[in-house]
Amino acid sequence: MACLATAGCPSGCDEISKLVNPTGTSVQSVTVSPLSAQVAVGGTAQFTATVLPTGVSDRSVTWAVAPTGLATIDNNGVLTGVSAGQVIVTATTVANPIHTAQAAATVVAPATH
Repeated sequence: MACLATAGCPSGCDEISKLVNPTGTSVQSVTVSPLSAQVAVGGTAQFTATVLPTGVSDRSVTWAVAPTGLATIDNNGVLTGVSAGQVIVTATTVANPIHTAQAAATVVAPATH
């Protein structure tokens, strides 16, 4: 878009954005926070997905974790540690499933005394 705007598009990126996303309500991106977390076996960590733009009517995401044997994640982004190791948490937008974001989590064995 920047090339078209610099090449003399009189209205700049606003007009181009209207062509690409005419109603302003199509999902354009998703991010996950935190980008990394550490959780003990049996413990939990909360992940949050931010879907943009804010005017999108369906801002829901599906959550997944891989490998599945090391942790689980629920529909609210709560990760539960199952076994020690590294996992990747993925949020995928429901309205437009080509948009995904990932974060890392380390599941650690509980401390022994």
